[in-house]
Amino acid sequence: MQGHTFQPKASEKDNGTLIQQPEDECFTNQVDSLRFEVSRYTGRIHLYSCIRGTDSRPTPLFQNFRPEELESANFPIADDSKKTVSNLFKNDSAFRHALKAFSTEWHKLRPIEQRKLLGKPLQLPLSVELCYLQESSNHNREGLLKGGSKRRTTPLYEISLPLPKNSVWKNVQLCSGYCKKEKEYTQAWSLPNEPLCKFCQKPCKGKNAETPEYFEDLFCDLECYEEYRLRTSNRFLRQELFQVEHGICTNCQLDCHQLVKNLKPLSLERRLEYIKKIAPNIASQKKLVNKLVNDPSEGNVWHADHVIPVYRGGGECRLENMRTLCVACHKDVTAAQNAERRTMRIKTKKKLEAIMSDLKNDEKVEKNSASVKDEGPSSVSEDINDDELLVKVPGSSYCGRESSGTQSEGLNSLKLE
Repeated sequence: MQGHTFQPKASEKDNGTLIQQPEDECFTNQVDSLRFEVSRYTGRIHLYSCIRGTDSRPTPLFQNFRPEELESANFPIADDSKKTVSNLFKNDSAFRHALKAFSTEWHKLRPIEQRKLLGKPLQLPLSVELCYLQESSNHNREGLLKGGSKRRTTPLYEISLPLPKNSVWKNVQLCSGYCKKEKEYTQAWSLPNEPLCKFCQKPCKGKNAETPEYFEDLFCDLECYEEYRLRTSNRFLRQELFQVEHGICTNCQLDCHQLVKNLKPLSLERRLEYIKKIAPNIASQKKLVNKLVNDPSEGNVWHADHVIPVYRGGGECRLENMRTLCVACHKDVTAAQNAERRTMRIKTKKKLEAIMSDLKNDEKVEKNSASVKDEGPSSVSEDINDDELLVKVPGSSYCGRESSGTQSEGLNSLKLE
């Protein structure tokens, strides 16, 4: 099948002759109509055309390329029989610029954001495409629970929606594997004997809904199952994060998974030498490196960290709010967050002390006013100075010396009376 190529636009004069439109305008329209789709299986970038107001959906151009091919300005092709990018894309600077711009923006995205956009025709800028993604009923597109949460996980007794009317709880026995003990779970069933989703309480329509074999069978779809597990299991959250980021630190780009794989066959002495060479940040932390040398496991080299901390409302989140950090970077981030929380506590304490001081002063004022009423006007003149009774208002007669003297004379006359 031959690839679709752009043809320069032309306009017709009254005498029938064709006049070529300016190339810059033509190429600008063609570049603006480009769409990019990254294959979820091969990672190749496929090109589409979608002219605004003309095409109802993107039209494939039957052109594709690897992101690595953009590193060279000439699009090197090893085999002419396997050409993927036409001469127009290779020779025209506008198209090369558009392709490189897409590749640059794509590599700036986090892996979790890239996974969201796989298999979709995309238009630059990609930040706009991310905004168009539909938010779930419980979380926003940053992966945060709507309203925020300061809990790491959701308790099992709170995760499910309320039991619908005409429904009852039933115990379900599941066996997770061969010769393993059965585990008991609770699931809501409607009175017509129909199983309900363990998370959203909607009817389950799967093949194994009435006779479940696996834990996934207790849910209406995969989305409910994943959200249930993400919000209740730190282990599942870590496993899913590894499937996306593959154990690579998002801060220092250390391949933690490969580090563990290379450390295991080495002796203790060679392990320490290898860590100093490959991961100097970890090697500089005595406790961290000793723990990793003695037990080279995934949990001792990388952690699943919240992008928005739990104390700021980032708890009970989805993968969008999680990132992979090596133990050294995670220690630095945790220290910075602890310092911030310490500062917040000091500020909060000072504000609370100021509020308590104001409350005490208000109480004293109320007590003094109550005692004044009980003792009568004679005691007021003896215990309270005249100046304290005057309210100094800028620009008023109370602020002048003469007026204050007159006022004091009036008070003295009041005493004599």
